[in-house]
Amino acid sequence: MDFFYLLLQLVSAILVAPLFDGISRKLRAKFQSRIGPSIFQTYYDIYKLLKRGRTKSYSTSYIYQISPYLLFVSAAVMFCALPITYSTDSVALSQFSDIFVLLYFGALFRFIFIVAGFDTANPFAGVSASREGTIGFYTEEVAVICLIVVMMGTGSSNLPFITALVQDGDYGYAIPSFSIASTAFLWVMYVETGRKPYDLAEAEQELQEGVLGEFCGKDFAIIDIAILLKQMTVLGFFLVIFMPWAGLVDNPILSLIIFLAEIGFLYVMGVFIDNFGPRFTINKGMKRTMLFALAISCTSLALYIMGI
Repeated sequence: MDFFYLLLQLVSAILVAPLFDGISRKLRAKFQSRIGPSIFQTYYDIYKLLKRGRTKSYSTSYIYQISPYLLFVSAAVMFCALPITYSTDSVALSQFSDIFVLLYFGALFRFIFIVAGFDTANPFAGVSASREGTIGFYTEEVAVICLIVVMMGTGSSNLPFITALVQDGDYGYAIPSFSIASTAFLWVMYVETGRKPYDLAEAEQELQEGVLGEFCGKDFAIIDIAILLKQMTVLGFFLVIFMPWAGLVDNPILSLIIFLAEIGFLYVMGVFIDNFGPRFTINKGMKRTMLFALAISCTSLALYIMGI
């Protein structure tokens, strides 16, 4: 039965993620005084792409052909590692749900994305792949420091165990190092969704989506689904550690509904930051904003070492 709920968890995310993306696009358009597309436009786009065949350049190798599927599998494994419909009572699944599983598959997702970009031999795809690597260079150390604080504070890297401690009040916001780490971790997870405009507006398409521009048809649809699933995973990664309120109910389906509602709320909050926050160039913006997050994460680590 646990595996049935796990499959339900994954399928629900795949079905709901395009709706959240459509709502975000609609809200962003409203803030800019535009009508904007329908909230179901992402569904229409994916359905249209899935009906089309594959096209590839002669300069690409097998890496280009398998990368859409590897990206989707990596994102799916990451989302399944989130303890939403299961807890420590499920021995098999709780052992699989670990912080290191999410970190390793997150790194694999980024590696595949970068390699696929270079494999196309397109200069724009190479720039986009380099941009993805730069973002990872600045964000991963902040996330790891925050997670080190949590793992040392709880004595475990097992997500269901950490979630249970926070839900029971044995570990949580009464501890300053945990509270401060949550701030930096939320910012990093937001950046990992790829929504923060770190590039010049007039060059956004080529810089941010150069890799995606090399794919079309079914391959593009699979990558689109994988990216939407990754966005939900990184936001869920924050929720299961720092706000695991969805697990307070015993019913797995109700927990999943609450979790999806929380993800939807974070999507809407992200739209506010997208529209009212400043834009940064990739070389200056990342240093300014992520060094601030790095300082916060180091502060939380220092507080933990001091026993606060």
